[in-house]
Amino acid sequence: MSLYFDCAIRSGGGAGIIHVLSCWHPSFPFLAVGSYSEEKGGYVSVYTDDGEKAEAVKIPEHPTAQVTSVAWHPTKKILVVGWENGELFLFSDHNNTCVEVPTIHNASVILLKWSKNGSRLITGDSSGSVVGWSLDRSNQLNTVFHHELKDPITQIMFRNVSTPESAIDMSGLARAAVAGDERALDLFSSWRPKTGKRGGYGLDERKENLNFYVGSKSGVIYYLNENGSCMEVLQADGAIKTLLYHEYADILVVVTESLVVGQFRVEHDGTLSEVSKVKMSSRNAEVSICWAGRGLLAITTGELAVRLWNLDSGDNFVLNGKSGSGKSEFITSLTFSSAKSTLAAGTSLGNILMWKCSEVNQPSHLSQESNWTAEPMARVGLAVKQASWGTTYNLLVVNSVREVFILREHQVSVHFNQDICAVQVSPTNLTVIFDERKASLNSDIQIRGVFVTSETITVWNGHRVLVYDILQDNNRFLSQGGFNAECESLVVFEKSVYTLENMKINIRTFQGTIKQSLTLSENEGLGICLDINSSFLTCATITGCIRMWDLSRREAKSHSYPKFLADHIPDFGEVISVRINANATKLSILIAQSNLIPDPKLYVWDVENDAIIYYNFASGKNDQDDSNSVPPNSARSERGDHLASNSAIFGRVAVNHEWDSDEPRLLVVEAKLLPGAERSDIRSQLHSVPLQESQAIIVSLFVLEENGIVIQDITPMSEDQVKLIAMKVPFYYLLSNPNDFVSPIEKKIIKDFSGLEKSDKKTKDAIVNFSMFLSIGNMDEAFKAIKAIKSEKVWENMARMCVKTKRLDVAAICLGNMGHAAGARAVRQAIKSKESSEVQAAILAVHLGMTEEAEQILIGCERYDMLNKLYQDSGQWNKALEVCENHDRIHLRNTYYNYAKHLEAMGDLNSAVPMFERSETHRFEVPRLLFEDVHMLENYVMKSDDRAIRRWWAQYMESTGEMDTALHFYGLAKDYLSLVRVYCYCDNLDKAAEIASETNDRAACYHLARQYENIENINEAIHFFTRAQAYSNAIRICKEQGLEDQVWNLALLASPTEKLDAARYFETAVHKQYDKAVILYEKAGYLGKALDLAFASNQHNALQFIAENLDSSTDPVLLNKTADFFLQGGQFNRAVEMYAAAKNYNKALDLCVNHNISVTEEMAEKLTIPKDEGTEEERVAALDKIAETCFLQGNYHLATKKWTQAGMRSKAMKALLKSGDTEKIIFFANVSRQPEIYVLAGNYLQSLDWRNNPEIMKHIINFYTKGKAPKLLGGFYEACAQVEIDEYQNYEKALGALTESLRCLTRSGEETRLEELKRTMEPVKQFVEIQALYEKNPEDGIEKCKEFMSSGNFEMVRRGDVYGFMIEHYARNNQYKAAYALIEDMKSRIHNVNIVYYINLQTIRSVESNLGVEILGVTQTDQYDDDDDIADETDRFN
Repeated sequence: MSLYFDCAIRSGGGAGIIHVLSCWHPSFPFLAVGSYSEEKGGYVSVYTDDGEKAEAVKIPEHPTAQVTSVAWHPTKKILVVGWENGELFLFSDHNNTCVEVPTIHNASVILLKWSKNGSRLITGDSSGSVVGWSLDRSNQLNTVFHHELKDPITQIMFRNVSTPESAIDMSGLARAAVAGDERALDLFSSWRPKTGKRGGYGLDERKENLNFYVGSKSGVIYYLNENGSCMEVLQADGAIKTLLYHEYADILVVVTESLVVGQFRVEHDGTLSEVSKVKMSSRNAEVSICWAGRGLLAITTGELAVRLWNLDSGDNFVLNGKSGSGKSEFITSLTFSSAKSTLAAGTSLGNILMWKCSEVNQPSHLSQESNWTAEPMARVGLAVKQASWGTTYNLLVVNSVREVFILREHQVSVHFNQDICAVQVSPTNLTVIFDERKASLNSDIQIRGVFVTSETITVWNGHRVLVYDILQDNNRFLSQGGFNAECESLVVFEKSVYTLENMKINIRTFQGTIKQSLTLSENEGLGICLDINSSFLTCATITGCIRMWDLSRREAKSHSYPKFLADHIPDFGEVISVRINANATKLSILIAQSNLIPDPKLYVWDVENDAIIYYNFASGKNDQDDSNSVPPNSARSERGDHLASNSAIFGRVAVNHEWDSDEPRLLVVEAKLLPGAERSDIRSQLHSVPLQESQAIIVSLFVLEENGIVIQDITPMSEDQVKLIAMKVPFYYLLSNPNDFVSPIEKKIIKDFSGLEKSDKKTKDAIVNFSMFLSIGNMDEAFKAIKAIKSEKVWENMARMCVKTKRLDVAAICLGNMGHAAGARAVRQAIKSKESSEVQAAILAVHLGMTEEAEQILIGCERYDMLNKLYQDSGQWNKALEVCENHDRIHLRNTYYNYAKHLEAMGDLNSAVPMFERSETHRFEVPRLLFEDVHMLENYVMKSDDRAIRRWWAQYMESTGEMDTALHFYGLAKDYLSLVRVYCYCDNLDKAAEIASETNDRAACYHLARQYENIENINEAIHFFTRAQAYSNAIRICKEQGLEDQVWNLALLASPTEKLDAARYFETAVHKQYDKAVILYEKAGYLGKALDLAFASNQHNALQFIAENLDSSTDPVLLNKTADFFLQGGQFNRAVEMYAAAKNYNKALDLCVNHNISVTEEMAEKLTIPKDEGTEEERVAALDKIAETCFLQGNYHLATKKWTQAGMRSKAMKALLKSGDTEKIIFFANVSRQPEIYVLAGNYLQSLDWRNNPEIMKHIINFYTKGKAPKLLGGFYEACAQVEIDEYQNYEKALGALTESLRCLTRSGEETRLEELKRTMEPVKQFVEIQALYEKNPEDGIEKCKEFMSSGNFEMVRRGDVYGFMIEHYARNNQYKAAYALIEDMKSRIHNVNIVYYINLQTIRSVESNLGVEILGVTQTDQYDDDDDIADETDRFN
């Protein structure tokens, strides 16, 4: 919470002074005020932020003219002043001189406007003259352009260009903090860095836009570019009052004197196109308009309210102010600080109203009404003419014509000590609270700090210190003394004031006399904060050095050596605050990191152990657990604190901390949410008041040597609670908003002390120990600490802790001491139960009234059934339903029902009805619920689509005699039985029959059939009994009437019982019908009876029908009997089927063989003995017999299958070979993997055309190889060689085949065959070598060929091939005579030789033509010519 201190500027003038205008420098703490007095005339004064005159800035007075405008340069200390006579003054700090600028203005200079970076100045006067100026390096103004518009101008607005803002991030906050950005720092605390330098933000690096718009009284808007070119772009409806530029949307906002607000899109060339136009209203002609955020326009209404209008979305809302004076008051001036997100409004009665936007992360939040909150009001006492924010200090200047005030924001000073508290309520006023009494202290200075002891109150403002004695008898204060001292911080101990003054701490008397000085070395640095507890004083310096002194002696003595935090804390920047405990053994410290962002860790210096430990509020862990994945003090950690504690702390930063004045282990901390921290837990959404949603929380901690920093309790702070100020067991104290509470101080009881507020010190110490041991989970020591205390509240607190530790044994003792019989009984039962420890703890929590803790435990262990029951019992029905919908759907209907009963008990019948419907109990419950209100019940029925409800209403109407209404609702409910019943009751059988026939409702048909039977309408009765499928009734009537045909038809549709009854009827009737009886017996399941009757009455056709339904599950005796019957009748096929079904396989097979019955695959399967029946020998013999029969009948595939099943693969292969199915033969051989099978398959494949099918050749070779038959394989290779010679004359491949044959025969061991093959191979080998030699040397090849011919050893080599080889050679070399001689020799040696087979026909003709001889006869020539022609034709078509 903050206040705004006002100070009037020290103008030093007389009574006749009026202040016409004021202007802040954008970057430096300078305020220019334009004034007028009769003595001086017009003049301009410059003041500092403290209201003192800046003596270095001297601007000449003007005795005959008033100041009409002033403007500061954006980044330089340059001030331009415009006068009503057209003159311009320019002040520059370059040489602290003010000069008159030569100007061409002849009228009042009413407008001065600098461009964004200050390179261009635009001046305008009341006659319409516009001049553009540039600023050179010597800070002199030079004219760039001049326009005489001849139209009085009212507004000048530069066309600025902006880039979209991004969301605030941590790095951006760091940069903003160093620059002194209030908005960035306000996200954390009221602290401001001492090492951060305030000043300008620096020059915007982007190129500025020098184009601008000018508005005039005639309503014309002109556009001037940087070169001075001017054009008229808009004619408004009236005089221009205000021009605003929406940088982010590139829109110009135009406000006229008649309050017409227009939005115009700015085109690239500066022209305007209308977007929208709205007429605003105000009770006052003087309207103030300004931006209040990106695209958010703030407009006064002539009342004590401000209308905010979002130009981007069109939304608008009103911020209302409160005055309390009871007089008519309205807002006269508006100003907005984007750095503080604060809108300030000055009123006609001298009040300053302020509203602050709590969300600064996104500009869109500025336009949400819920994010704007009213700040404390300030007052200057005089009507406000002008108010404006300025400088990087974000100060507010208020001009009331007679006075000018500077308002500075200040955090409320408050101090609590020794049961006395002083709170600042105004700049000079304190409220002092002691012993439930209050008193007011008015000081002579504006208070910036206060310190309270039991006897004195000390206040200071940074320059002067005042001390007051407290007279508690009459609630008055007596001035004890005062002195001047430049100090930011001080403390008081006994009769001395300790003032921190730069590099030393002066110990002064109340009158200011220095008794002792505690000096800080240069290495330790400048002191920045003090704290005192008991008799110990501590000081923190700007370098991070911590010093302590003991004040209990006559003179202050150093208590420990200096501690430099930068040596122990990484990324140390600056100390924010330091607090010392009661015995000076521990100090708590808040620091900022090197980027001047507050560190979320709370550090504690353990002086005795010289160790620095910490608790990280950002992660919710202390230094012992910060690197672990399991948070401390959580349900999963050894200390066992519940998960909510850690999750509530996570994502926060500590902002205030206080030690207890007596207990050195107890520390209380205020922590706030970090901006943008992601903190939500999915399951925590079910919590009723989650701590995670609190902006600030109070965390009480124990600082222990062994356990470190341990959480004792967490309490959320309300919005009205401002800050933590002190702690004294058993309370901690909070500062509250004084606007809303009578007392500005709230006293909160520490957990575990509830009910023991006024106990003695011994009891308090015991409770502190008890609470400490509970916090670390040591239940035994906690029990010992309070064993002697007879306080029910203490035992209750310990029982509550047992919920966290799940120590139900201790809880039982606690409940006994509390006298809580029901709780003790429930705990004993929970211990005996088999439920988990979490469930037992939840039961304990419920009996202790800790419903939130029970809720968290049940969520954690996922016992949503019990959580649902808890919510129901506690009346949280919405949560109960939510749990059921998402996690406990098995109890969903029950929950809806219980909720409906609850609503019924509460008398909310309208809400109970839909709950009964959702529980699906409405069919009974709703009529019961609404029965007393028939009209309401009828309305419900009318709206309901539920058939059961409609049927109930129809029954109710029927009971009251309203038959027509009953029929209507029976129809809507589609209750056709009731419809038919009522119509029958009304003797309208035709309508009943119509309904029964249309709907085919069985119950309706049955009821109608009974009615027809009663009136002896037999045909209709039988018809409707049949439609109702009440066949027994229909058959009964037919038998009584002798309708045998209908008995037969109905029996076929009826159940087995009716079929049996009908069969007996046909068997015993006068006119017996055995065939029908047999069929009905069989259909009724009485197969034996059916067969006996069929045999007895020779019903062959019926027996045929029955046999179709017989299978192996039928009694074998009946099957054999049936088979014998078929056998006698010569129906051998049916007999075989019956024998097979009866598992009489041998007899069935004999019938097949003896009577040549074709064995199908289905019959074969039936005749096959299953593996689990009979012996294996019997099964194999049966399979062999089936296969043999199939083989004889030519069914080779089936025979193969059965022999395979019998394991007789050779027979199976032979049967398959008989079928000639090559593909299956190859498959069977590969599957069988038996040598014999492989050989059989190879022999079979050799009988095929393997010469033209390479695949078959491969299979032959493969099968002989796998069959280990080298002799057969060798013979096959020999045959292949012969084919190569005979078919293709390819001796080389033939030699390869013979070689393979030789290799195979070598393995077979047949020497005779081997020698014979070698002899056969030799000529072939010689001829192949001759052919190879011929390729290299034809002449040698021919000689070798001649020698081969003369040897006469040919064997497999054909003599004709040798002749042909030689003849081809001679013909190719044109030795036709030699070729002819060999041809003749060939004819003579080979009898009946076909020379064309060995010699190419073209070669023969070539010899004939060249020698003129005839080798072939005429007949042969014609034949070969015809063959050549056919070959040529074939080649042509191919």
